[in-house]
Amino acid sequence: MNIFSQEKTISIYGKIYSMDTLVANVHVFNLTKKIGTISNDIGEFKLVVSENDTLYISSLEYEKTKIIVTKTNIEAKEIFIKLNPFVNELEEIFLRHLTGNLSFDIANKPVDTIPRHNYEFKLSDLNKVLPNDDYAKDKRVNAQDITDPIGPMGAAATLPDKRYQELLKLKRELKQKKEFPDKIKRDLGIAHFTKNLNIPEDQINFFLSYCEYRDVVEKYYNNKELEVIEILNQESKNYNAIKN
Repeated sequence: MNIFSQEKTISIYGKIYSMDTLVANVHVFNLTKKIGTISNDIGEFKLVVSENDTLYISSLEYEKTKIIVTKTNIEAKEIFIKLNPFVNELEEIFLRHLTGNLSFDIANKPVDTIPRHNYEFKLSDLNKVLPNDDYAKDKRVNAQDITDPIGPMGAAATLPDKRYQELLKLKRELKQKKEFPDKIKRDLGIAHFTKNLNIPEDQINFFLSYCEYRDVVEKYYNNKELEVIEILNQESKNYNAIKN
């Protein structure tokens, strides 16, 4: 009781910005108290906190981050959070035979050995009527059959467009489902599961699978992390009750 009596809980005023621009619609979740909010159109928010609480800040266009509420924040009753834009880095490539001097490199570029076509096109060609096709529709060459990346030699080429799109969607969902446990553990931290939710580290993946019926994977990839965190908090009680 002495410990709780010393804890000062207040409603703190916050502002979120990035590169001198106020950021709206950012999720701010208090991992310690399991409550959250979203910044308004001018980057402002209010949230109940105590000293040493951990705030989890999430937005689709910015890097996710965690902030510890300090004594200074409590005394001032305000907190300012700076976000870094999310940068999708491409793999490094190397360009050979270049010096870095643009004028020199342009003047000494290799000779293009690819043959050029000798066709000439005019606007009047657009009005030309093509002759009838002597072949049946099902005998025509389908460009999708040749370029389809699924399977060797266009193994999925015979699938109708609708089934083809469904297959791509299924593969994307399976990939997201496979990557979800590692991503959510990296975002929230292992300690959030073991300390806040009382889920042993070796059972975190089982627990996440247990929560799938609440569409946590879909909500996570739709940037609804506050909902995901709330669902995890709710289901952890049911999971621990079943386990015990």
